[in-house]
Amino acid sequence: MITKNSFSILISKFSLVYQLILAVLIALLIFGIIGYAILAPTLSGYMSDLKDLEIGNTVKEYLSSIFGGADMEDGIHQGMTVEYQNLVNALKQVGEVTRSHLGAIWGGIIAVVIILFLFSVYFHMCMYTVTDTLHAFMSSDSEYGFTSNFIANVGKSIKFSLAYVGMYILWIIIIIGLSLGLGFLVGAWNNFFGLVVAYFTAILALAIRRSLFAGWMPAYVVSDMTVNESLVANFKMASKTFRDTLGVYFVIYLASLLLSVTVGVLTLGFGLFIVLGVTNVLSQAYDMVTYYHYCSKKYYKDAQHVVDPTKKYKDAVR
Repeated sequence: MITKNSFSILISKFSLVYQLILAVLIALLIFGIIGYAILAPTLSGYMSDLKDLEIGNTVKEYLSSIFGGADMEDGIHQGMTVEYQNLVNALKQVGEVTRSHLGAIWGGIIAVVIILFLFSVYFHMCMYTVTDTLHAFMSSDSEYGFTSNFIANVGKSIKFSLAYVGMYILWIIIIIGLSLGLGFLVGAWNNFFGLVVAYFTAILALAIRRSLFAGWMPAYVVSDMTVNESLVANFKMASKTFRDTLGVYFVIYLASLLLSVTVGVLTLGFGLFIVLGVTNVLSQAYDMVTYYHYCSKKYYKDAQHVVDPTKKYKDAVR
């Protein structure tokens, strides 16, 4: 019932998908320009020196010497002498150039980290706007513009996003460590199964993270709690809903990743934004429906039907 009603809300508020995609594209453009403006002068000297080394041609010549048209013995001989030595020397030169530009490189890394952090905060502010817009629809069948909602709630959304992103970064580090660790462990036995294990470990870990914190933003938005109060309410809800939400989110993430690959290939990458928008709005709708059921609150699943969680499978016709 919760999953079905989440899809109904997604369809009723599908315009949120396009509004979220537009907000993300605008942010990517702005942050991309800022990033280029910072990184271009910072790393221009380093990139210029690397270009002078022509490392790409050196690698190409080395691979050609091994797999090229020469006979195998000649190819191996050449690959292990002239071309191989050129590759080794080129890598040594890359190391020397890198050391001479170490300050600029660290500056570039710090700039990238800051830009990614700010973009992540902005993205979760957008997700707060999506959640608040869904709340307005579910509670009273009201309609609020995305931009006006975003501006009106900047103070609340940025406060929550900073806390959420801090947690998110920690979980991403854990997820990457788990998936890569298990992937390499199994990969020592079989490379293909190593990739499969890493892939499914990442999906399962993402689903666990999402299920553990599914009620945090809804509690903050719907019940008007503080960040800490809503986090406590979230864990209380998770203690009762975790098992059900875990399975749903595992399927959502698995389906979205498979769709991303398929749609990305067929649309030259443009369809990825549609998959991103649908997945995120559906996830927020599912979180909201779960929270409404947990709190036994009535809600609109579309403009004609109100759901009363205390009366299973019975909708009130408007």
